[in-house]
Parts: sequence; C-alpha cells; structure tokens
Amino acid sequence: MMSSLLRWVDSEDTGDDDSDWLPENEGESDALSFEEDDGTPVLSEEERANLDKVFDGEVYNPRAFRRSEFEKKQREKLPFERIAHQLRGYNEDSTPSRKQLMFRTLCHRELVGMSSKAQLIKLQETFMPFQENKHCRIVDSVRDRLYCGGFNSTGSRFLTAGQRGEIMLYDTMDWTHAAFLPVRDVSWTVTDAKFTPDDKNVVYSTINSNVRMVSTNFDQDGKEYVFPLARSTRAGRNSHLTRMSRFGRFGVWCIDINASGTEFVAGTSQSSVVLMDMETRVPLCHVIGHHDDVNAIAFVDGQLHTNVFVSGSDDSLIKLWDRRVLSESNPKPQGVFPGHTDGITHISSRDDGYYFISNSKDQTTKLWDIRKCFSSDDYDEQPEFDRPYSWDYRYQTYPGRNTKPVEHPNDKSVMTYRGHVVTETLIRCYFSPLHSTAQKYIYTGSADGRVYVYDSISGDLVEIFAMRSNGVTRDVHWHPFEPTIVSPDFYGKLCVWQRQDDEEKKENAASQPELFRRFSRTYYSNIYGM
Repeated sequence: MMSSLLRWVDSEDTGDDDSDWLPENEGESDALSFEEDDGTPVLSEEERANLDKVFDGEVYNPRAFRRSEFEKKQREKLPFERIAHQLRGYNEDSTPSRKQLMFRTLCHRELVGMSSKAQLIKLQETFMPFQENKHCRIVDSVRDRLYCGGFNSTGSRFLTAGQRGEIMLYDTMDWTHAAFLPVRDVSWTVTDAKFTPDDKNVVYSTINSNVRMVSTNFDQDGKEYVFPLARSTRAGRNSHLTRMSRFGRFGVWCIDINASGTEFVAGTSQSSVVLMDMETRVPLCHVIGHHDDVNAIAFVDGQLHTNVFVSGSDDSLIKLWDRRVLSESNPKPQGVFPGHTDGITHISSRDDGYYFISNSKDQTTKLWDIRKCFSSDDYDEQPEFDRPYSWDYRYQTYPGRNTKPVEHPNDKSVMTYRGHVVTETLIRCYFSPLHSTAQKYIYTGSADGRVYVYDSISGDLVEIFAMRSNGVTRDVHWHPFEPTIVSPDFYGKLCVWQRQDDEEKKENAASQPELFRRFSRTYYSNIYGM
C-alpha cells in the first residue's frame, strides 16, 4: 500500500482542539527572508526546486487535518468489513522500489509459472502513473467547459461533453478525434453522458425534460432518439405528474443505464426519480422521492444490475429503490442512508452488489454498504437533522473548512475520505478499475483542479494529480484496463495521466522552458502555509 500524502492529526498532536487544518510544513515560515521593495520571498535553491515541483504538478503539499471521532472508529472497523477481506492480499506494501517489485514478480513467474491474481495486480501497479512516475499530456483543448467524460467498455473510445454543442469521441490509441456527435436542445450544458452497454450509442441529458440518445456512428447512420420524461399517460391520477406534464420543463442532472441497455434511471430538478423504458421510450415510473434536486443516481445490484438503484439529493440523503416495487402512488424507498451533512453530488457503484460511494458538498466521499441502512419507516422515526451551514456551493467556500467536522448522529456509512474540494459544480468520484487495481482505490475530481486518489481501506490519500494551471476537475476516469487516468476540466483541457520513464523525464525536462521564478507572496503563502 502506498504511503499517505495526508497526515491525520489527533488532539494530542497539536494541543489545540480548535485548529483542525494545519500546514504540512508548519514552522518553515520563521526562516524566510523577504526583499524590502515588494515583499517577494528570497528563496534558497532547495526552496526554488520545491516550488518548481509544485508548479510542474510533480508534488502538491496537502494539509493535515483532524478526523471526527466517528471517522476514527470507521477506520478501526473497516478492516473487518467484507470489502477489506476481498482486498486482502492486494494491499501489501510495495512502495520501497517498484522496479524491484516488478523484477521479483517476473522471476517468481519464471520459477513457478502463472502468477496469482494478486501478483498480476501488483505487477500492473508498477506501471501506474503514481508518485514520481506520473506525467500529464494535454491531448486536446477547447474553449468550452467540459462537464463529463467516460470510456466505453473496452477503453478504445473516450467521450467528453459539456457546454460545447457536440459530444466529442476520441480514439484512445493516439487521442485523435474519432467522431463529433450532435447534441440537441442544450440548456446551459450537457449534465451527463454515458455509452450504452453495447457501445453503439451515447445517452445524454441536459437541463430540460428530454433525455436523448445518439449513435456513435452518426455520420453513417444518422440515428438519434428522444426519451421525453415529462410525458405520462397516467398523469390525470397523480397531482405531481399533472404538474410535470402541464409545465413540461425540468432539468435532468444524472442518468444511469442498466446492464442490458433496456432501461435507464434519471434524477431531476423536480426532486424526482424517473424509470424509463428505452425500447418503448415511455417512462415506466416517475416518483417524487426526495425534498430537493436529485443530483446522483446509480444501479448498485452487481455487474448484471437491472433492478436495485440508489439516488442522492441536495436534501443530503441517499435512498435505495427496487424497480420491481417502485410505485408512484406510494413513493417509499426500500432504504435510507443518512450520513452526509450536505447535498450529494455523485454516486458510483462498485458493481459487486454490496458497496457504493458518494461525493458530497460536505467535502467528503463516503463508502456505503447497501445492507446497512434504515428502513423507510425506521428513518421517519428519527429526529430531523438540521444542516450545520447555509451556503451556496456554486460561488462560496465551504464554511466548515477550518472547523472540526460535524458528525451526523445517524451516520450509516462505513468509511469517510477527506482532502478534496467539492465546490462550484457537482464533483464526481469512482472506484478504480477491477482489472488493474482490484478496485482498492477511490478517486475523485476536485474544485482545485486536481485528481485525488484514496486507499479505500485505510482512507489515506495516496496520490494527487496536479497541473500547473488549475481549472475545476468535475469528472475523471480511470482506463478500465490500462494504467491511464483522464481528466477533463472547466478550462476545456483534456488531460491524460500516464507513467513516464526516466529517459522520457529527461527529454521532457530538456524541452521545457525554465519557469519564471519570482512568485508573489500570495502564492508562496498558499504553498508554505504562511
């Protein structure tokens, strides 16, 4: 298991219970000297080298923070959970020398034959773009914000979508444009886009009541389809459906497609969840299941997921639904997952029928077990939870960033991950791929433009992918088979992170111009915690 980039600070470490966020190199500012004319720091050669690394994206100085007492207990209990038993054998320490690890693994394979699955995973990790081996290539840059992306099932194509009037498909062999797919009736942006399971179409949503599907070979066949979520033949018997049919305008924030490609579920700005039949293009059920926008939705009943899904809302709750008993007249979920103290921004399934993760505006990612939740009736008996802060994540900083984390009294999550920033937009999170990492990592975008990778069992931050110019990384995706991470951002850049060998490092270093070495005191203060 790789070394952690974040320190956990206990009360006895600091002596100050109210100081939760501490600079990693606290105390260095006393030794700094400043020029008299403009207050710019006079840096030593070592300090200049450190700054170069930071602004080149090689390292990033994170800040230490204190966990809540509940989160410390989560860390103690998680090694006894099912997910920890599944990953046992994959988490042995391999950080001293990745080259030595690869050499030993290959020698072992020559002596005893085929390697075990755990050994194969370890071998593949030697090629991961982690620590000093990571290198970023900007393969494309557009003038529009990129809101979402995604690989197809084989990893041969990657899509990006956002405020641009088209969905761009890339060939991942050389990252050239493979196709430009049209998008219709876009209100502000494409909010979500996904390949269908057969990789022949792309389903996308925007801030209106129609979800659309376009063929990946649109230039040849010209096929596109419309799924009107607001249309319902049963609207006369349901007041909430009557309201939706009459106005006919609501935004769709998120979609997920079942494994067979016959149905999808969508979360809307009307606090509702919609189940759509993709073959008849008629909504099967339209349920008002939350008290605020539904920002996240995902099937969670395994790789052949068709029935069970969860939805996350700005009301801070995650709810479990079974399409087989979904009812418009009695919209009662099969389970409720309290724990987040602010709105949910994204949900992603581990596709094992047990675990999923969620991102939230409370600046955390949480791991959940679908077996550990309140029933709808039991949750209704609990005291109502009042949110600790009133703020707008779109343009304000999180009010609780410098205070002790607020605990939810009924938290049902099994692990909590902290370090990234969830502001400005609906930041997304995922499990790392099964094929190359055994899903032992959790990774997320961040409003500071970086990509954060956590160890799913320890909760430690094991890697940060940072570029010199920071946008907002709303979405990020790990190649299903190769050691490649792709992050589209709000600056319109499509960034591909891959492993870089020593010779490639020297070539790139020789070709890069020397950085301008005078930084304002503001930048210096941000890096050194002054």
